[in-house]
Amino acid sequence: MANNPKDTAPKKTPLIAVYNEKPDLRKKEPPLVNLQVSNPVTYLKSWWKRVIGGEGIDFHFRIKPLTAIALTIIIATFGFGLGRFVFIMEKPYIKYIPSQSPANPTPVERKTAFSGTLQLSGSGRYYLLTASSEAITLEVPENVDLSTLVSRRIFATGLYNESLRILKVSEASAMEVLPKKKEAVPTVASPSASSVSP
Repeated sequence: MANNPKDTAPKKTPLIAVYNEKPDLRKKEPPLVNLQVSNPVTYLKSWWKRVIGGEGIDFHFRIKPLTAIALTIIIATFGFGLGRFVFIMEKPYIKYIPSQSPANPTPVERKTAFSGTLQLSGSGRYYLLTASSEAITLEVPENVDLSTLVSRRIFATGLYNESLRILKVSEASAMEVLPKKKEAVPTVASPSASSVSP
């Protein structure tokens, strides 16, 4: 055998030698937080296969398209309430009983006073027009005479029913003193500026 010159050459020591004396343990440690997102449908399918795999019943169901449409229409008809016209129940489960309110509620009256213009309607009823353009019907007893106060501002006191908007007058007095008929007021003619000489 011939000697290879490379084999006979003396071995040289390298200038830099790397020795891995201490192994790096960081790569072998498990991560602190491991978050992995996967497809939930795949997970459910594998879970379902494991559940069904242990069962002994194998069930197959096949429906033709026209049969599926007919079944859908029937289920929808009963589901959305059209079936209640076919199956009439004798007695309902829940019966609605309306609350009974009194036929004539007791009126709540309070003592108060209003001011406004007294008006007389064609039917002979008095009503009061207030400053806020509100009409209040007046119930006038026989001992109170309002005929002389029509179209005048009055101050009326009594019991007021807010729900019926009626004032039972106990007293009424005029707020303005005006004559019953219009009269001309005499005036003195002042001398004209042209007749006065400086």
